[in-house]
Amino acid sequence: RIAALAKSENKSLGIFHYSHHERTWWRRYAKRFVGQPNVPTLAHIETFMNLYFVDLLEYARKVALPLTGYSVKLLAPYAGFNWSVEGAGGANSLLKYTEATNPNVEESTRINAQEWLIAYNRDDVKATYATREHLRNIRFE
Repeated sequence: RIAALAKSENKSLGIFHYSHHERTWWRRYAKRFVGQPNVPTLAHIETFMNLYFVDLLEYARKVALPLTGYSVKLLAPYAGFNWSVEGAGGANSLLKYTEATNPNVEESTRINAQEWLIAYNRDDVKATYATREHLRNIRFE
């Protein structure tokens, strides 16, 4: 629907992400909920991703940067963005998810973990945006 709306308004659509992880999660979603109402097929998801997904990592790798790698956790701070949570990263997000969903831990621990995850995921989106803007603004002489 979003793609059709953009096209009807003579606009384009790009879903910016960083590395293969987003595609992996979309595929897992389609496989996990296959056949359920309003869940697209894996073929539909593949077509959608091929049309609208833009992997910023591919563009970042085309530029020599004074960094030790091309992860968004390195590039976003270089672009001027920093996460608001302490210990931002995939491994910590898995630990926080375990805390957030464990009924055997204190409620305050679960709530703190949920709040951490919300802030972390929000910041991941902001980090991707900051990275995209930085890459767009690189000027070559």
